[in-house]
Amino acid sequence: MKHRFSKRKRLIAFFIGLVLAGFGVALSTRPGLGTSPIASLPYVVPFILPCTLGMTTVVLNMLFLLMQFAILRSRFQWRQLAQLPTLLAFGFFIDLGMWLSSFYIPEHYLLRLAEEFLGCTLLATGIAFQLLADISYIPGDGFVRTIATEYRIPFGIAKVGVDSSIAIAAVLLSLCWFQTISGIREGTILAALLVGALIRALQHPLRFVKRQLVKA
Repeated sequence: MKHRFSKRKRLIAFFIGLVLAGFGVALSTRPGLGTSPIASLPYVVPFILPCTLGMTTVVLNMLFLLMQFAILRSRFQWRQLAQLPTLLAFGFFIDLGMWLSSFYIPEHYLLRLAEEFLGCTLLATGIAFQLLADISYIPGDGFVRTIATEYRIPFGIAKVGVDSSIAIAAVLLSLCWFQTISGIREGTILAALLVGALIRALQHPLRFVKRQLVKA
């Protein structure tokens, strides 16, 4: 019997993934141990310009969308512009997560580390759900997928490479502007290594979700 994916269920899975990813970025930023690599550059910019983490994340990801176009050129599918509303929603959920997490900021180092780990886990789970739903992507993840497809690299490994590049750019901007490193700490290194690995690790456990997305 031929199966097809339920669009309604895919939309639900995608929305869940978007919320989890946005809250994951916020929770990995709030403890002050260094934000996740994907948010490290957007984290530095608000110290220079009057904007929020969500806003700068939107701008950075628009650049990622342009980079996808530069790589794919004539093979770029215009339906990929659906990443734009996805991006705006992602920026909103980041700022919402930052606001909600402001009501409790742990002081003990181990609790802050636990919140950092929780943020990384939520971010990885959110991305995994979006990949599973296969509706649209945050442009940053769309760029990673483009790199992975074009150069035949596993998504998780490509994710680590792109995240590390963003973190390096954040370090350089921070050093140039403040003569010190801002937003890059042990939590950033943890996230750079952990998020991609968790995405790979979640592929098998989330197969039960994929079965729920299928209808006869």
